[in-house]
Amino acid sequence: MMASIDDLPDEIVQEILLYVSPEETLTKVALLSKRFNRVAQEPLLWKFYCEHSFKYWESSHHFKERLRRNLHDTDWRRLFLHRLGRNARIARLVDGIVASRVSRLEKIEQICQYGYDAKDYLLSQCRVPDSVEDVLARRYYSCSALDSIHRSLAIEEWAKYQKYAARRNDEDTPNSERLNCGMRLERALGAFDMFMLHDNEGDLDEITELLDDIAARFCNAQDGLDEMTTRQKAIALARWLHSNNMTGLSDPTEQTYRYLRNCLIGRALRDEHHPSLPIISAAIYSAIASRLGMEAYPCALPNHVHATVLSPPGISLDGYPLPEEQAQHQENMFLDPYGSDEEVPLDYINNFLSRLGIHTGHENLLRPTATDLIVMRTAQNIRASFTSFRTNERPLSQLIPMIELNRGDWARNLQPALYSMIWASIMMVPVLPENDEVRWDWQQDVGDLRTYFYEYFPEDCWLVEKYVCPMYDTFAAPTRRQHDWELPSKRVRDQIKEIRRVDSEVKPPRRRSDLSAENKVKYRVGQVFKHKRYEYHGLILGWTVSGVSTWDDNPIFPTQRSWSNSSQPFYRCMVGTDGSDHHVIAEENIEVVQLRGGPEVLPSEIKDLMPMAGKFFKRWDGERGVFVSNQKELFPED
Repeated sequence: MMASIDDLPDEIVQEILLYVSPEETLTKVALLSKRFNRVAQEPLLWKFYCEHSFKYWESSHHFKERLRRNLHDTDWRRLFLHRLGRNARIARLVDGIVASRVSRLEKIEQICQYGYDAKDYLLSQCRVPDSVEDVLARRYYSCSALDSIHRSLAIEEWAKYQKYAARRNDEDTPNSERLNCGMRLERALGAFDMFMLHDNEGDLDEITELLDDIAARFCNAQDGLDEMTTRQKAIALARWLHSNNMTGLSDPTEQTYRYLRNCLIGRALRDEHHPSLPIISAAIYSAIASRLGMEAYPCALPNHVHATVLSPPGISLDGYPLPEEQAQHQENMFLDPYGSDEEVPLDYINNFLSRLGIHTGHENLLRPTATDLIVMRTAQNIRASFTSFRTNERPLSQLIPMIELNRGDWARNLQPALYSMIWASIMMVPVLPENDEVRWDWQQDVGDLRTYFYEYFPEDCWLVEKYVCPMYDTFAAPTRRQHDWELPSKRVRDQIKEIRRVDSEVKPPRRRSDLSAENKVKYRVGQVFKHKRYEYHGLILGWTVSGVSTWDDNPIFPTQRSWSNSSQPFYRCMVGTDGSDHHVIAEENIEVVQLRGGPEVLPSEIKDLMPMAGKFFKRWDGERGVFVSNQKELFPED
């Protein structure tokens, strides 16, 4: 007689269910019989489903801790259903965002409130196949929501400095606590990566895991590590990193030195060549050394950053006890992970400083540099990369590697790079700065942020509201208030209120059929064009016959501003020179390019714009040779 599945013990059935989707277990298996219903409730099964169905979890779940605790401390089936329900709500929000521009920012903000619980679903939408009807729009808006979530985690990391700065530190505060400033070095620097992460690997937790893995590989490669002195360990680590090409740059030139990728610790760790500026090389070294039980920090000298390693209190770097009166003294040594695998003699560093014209105060400069200052110096390096890209007069094709992190993503990294630098400048200021000059500089940075998020990142209203407005109320001098009852942040809050009002507003459509004969618009939304004078390529996003579409008054949708003597239509465009969608071009300067076929027929500049094109278009239509508009509410006849 042939055995049936009913003859199998529960343990075997549970093992089989590991290969069945959780949705089928819920909707089919559990309904087969009382026995299968009971087996389908097994906590171990639902723990497995939770662990393998969702990679990312909001920190409030403490998911990794749950995995280590007793199996029955968590209702795993309920937790799975909780995440499944959230995914369903996020899916409805994404569908609504793609379908209509009305309340688009509001829906993105609702998704962002789910934090990392939204990431798995958003990633799936960022990677939908090309065959999906609204592929570009779905990818773009899913990535926009994900980007805002990533930025929230970065800013949350930097906000730890505010909490640290608000505390009182005394002489007994440990070195590590004073120098880390409430943050962890690799996470504080990894926050910059988060602004340009998009749908790629390498978030803050993954950066930590990469460093843990490198430290473990080093330990496995070293014999007698526990018997080594601090100096021996420090030099062994420098040599190992150097021999494995983990730090520094290969044959840097003046241009390659300023590549954006060299400023990002996460990128340096993931890239097979591990490219990094001296400050990132020193940070990688210090982070790994700390995992090996050493006390190591970057030491930011003018024009270069070293790593400094401290001996345990009362013990020399070579393992000998120091005299009794030096029981708390720590010896230090210097290394240059960027360019050398040996210890850097103190005399060399003193000579280096003297050559820079610094003849006194060396002792202060040779102290370990606090994490907040390392963050600010990294921000300055990012600004230098941005400036180098903007001011270089070489052809665009030669400049793209300067800002490109992954193939074709250069255009969508430009604005986030500068945005990260502005946010860092705002967050790395004590809650109560000691002088008016710092307050003034901070308010200038907030002005830059207001401009930037207004024009490029209106989906971050909730982040500005959460972090900047309370800080603004603390920092702004009382004289800036027009009334005693008015908060200094009122202007920022009013700006956010206006953005949200416009977001929820139904805009009147522009119809070609309503135009008079003398105001006919020749070109259509979605056409690819070449500028007749400057010869760059771009996409037509919108048109006007009575004014010029700008972003000055509205960060979300174009408004009308009359131009005197305007006798021709103007087009709002996204162009291949910078990926911006703020350009306004007269009809006489546009020459439409006739194209037929798949995306491969598009000019390379337009291919690089594809990730941003989803803001306005559903997909590329190769048969008609146009991008299919997702702006039918505004331009219903295009």
